[in-house]
Amino acid sequence: MKAQLHQAEDRRLAALRSYDILDTPREAEFDDVVKVVSAICDAPISVINLIDDGRQWFKAEVGLGVRETPIDSSLCAHAILQPGLFIVPDTTLDRRFTDNPLVTGDPHLRFYAGALLQTSDGLPLGTVCVLDYKPRELDETQKAFLRLMADQVMKALELRKLVAVERAGRLKAELIVEENRILAREGDHRVMNSLQLVQSVLSLQMRSAANDDVRDNLESARNRVLAIASVHKELHLGGSLEDIEIAAFLRRICSSLQETAPASITAVNVTAADLMMRSDLASAMGLIVAELVTNSFKHAYGARSGPVDVSFNPTPGGWSLCVADQGHGLPAGFDAAKGSSVGMRVVTALVRRLDAELSIDSSAGGSRFTVTSKV
Repeated sequence: MKAQLHQAEDRRLAALRSYDILDTPREAEFDDVVKVVSAICDAPISVINLIDDGRQWFKAEVGLGVRETPIDSSLCAHAILQPGLFIVPDTTLDRRFTDNPLVTGDPHLRFYAGALLQTSDGLPLGTVCVLDYKPRELDETQKAFLRLMADQVMKALELRKLVAVERAGRLKAELIVEENRILAREGDHRVMNSLQLVQSVLSLQMRSAANDDVRDNLESARNRVLAIASVHKELHLGGSLEDIEIAAFLRRICSSLQETAPASITAVNVTAADLMMRSDLASAMGLIVAELVTNSFKHAYGARSGPVDVSFNPTPGGWSLCVADQGHGLPAGFDAAKGSSVGMRVVTALVRRLDAELSIDSSAGGSRFTVTSKV
C-alpha cells in the first residue's frame, strides 16, 4: 500500500528544501549517528531518511548500500504520517506492508522503527530509523535512544541552516559593500569632473573679464572650487569612509594647492602629528586649510615673497590647527566673523561645525590663524 501524502505536503517539501541537505555528500557526523543507532538498537540497517517528492533519500545509512529508493516502496513515507515513534514489529502482519516489494522480496524486511525528524512547527521531514530481517521489538532504552538521535540530527540540520543563512547574509553584506564602493568611486569621479569643469569655466571668464573687481571675484570663486576639489580628491584617495590619517591628508591637500600658488609663495610647509580623525571632521579641517592657504596666496605678500606654514598638533583633550604666513598682516580692525570676505565667513562656519574656536594674530610680520578644539 502506497502511503498517502502529508496533509501539508507543499509546506512540508518547502521546509525540507529550506535545509539544503538533499543530495549533499556523506558527512562523518551523520554517518556516526547511523553507526551508533545500529549498534545500540542491535539492527543490521540504520538510516537517516528524508522523504522527498517521488523518492526517499538517505543522508546516511548502514546496511543498505544505496542513497535513495522510490517513494512507492517507502516504509518511512508511512512513518511521517504518524506522531511520535512509529514501530512495526512484523511487517508481514501489517496490511500497509504485506505486499511491499521490500517485504515480499529482497531484502525481506520484517521489522521497522522510526523516530520523526520534525521541524519546530510540526512538519515531518523524514526519520531516523532501524530495520531488521526478523520480527522483533525495541526495549525502552533503545526507543529513548532512537528519539534522542532524531532530536540530535534535527539540531544538526537546524545548525547547518543557521550557518547557511549567516553565510548568505555575510556574502550579501560584502556584495553590498563592494557595490557601494563602486558607486562611491563613480560618484567621486563625476564630482571631480564637475568641479574641474566649473574651474575651467571660471578661468575662461577671468581671462575675458574687463573689470578688475569681477576678475578678482571670479578668481576667488575658482580658488574656492579648487579647494573643494582638493579636499574631495584627498578624501577619495584616502579610501576610508570612517577615519583619515590627518598628517598625510593635510600634506596632500597643501601639495595640490601649491601647484596653483603664485610666484610670491616660496613654499607651503606642513608640520603635522600622526593622528586619525573621522572623515567628516577631516573634511571640514581640509576646507579650512584650503581657504586660509589660498587667502594667503592672494593677500599675504604682494611684491614680496615667502612661505605659508600649516601645522597640526594634538593638545590635552583636543587639537590645534594653525595656518600662518610672514606677509604684510591683516588690515586694522579685521573681524573674521563680520568681514566682507566670503572665504572668512566660510572658515568661521566650518570652525563652528567643528565645535572649535578661531583666533587671529596679525602684525607687519605676518598673520596667524589658529583653530583649537577641545573635542
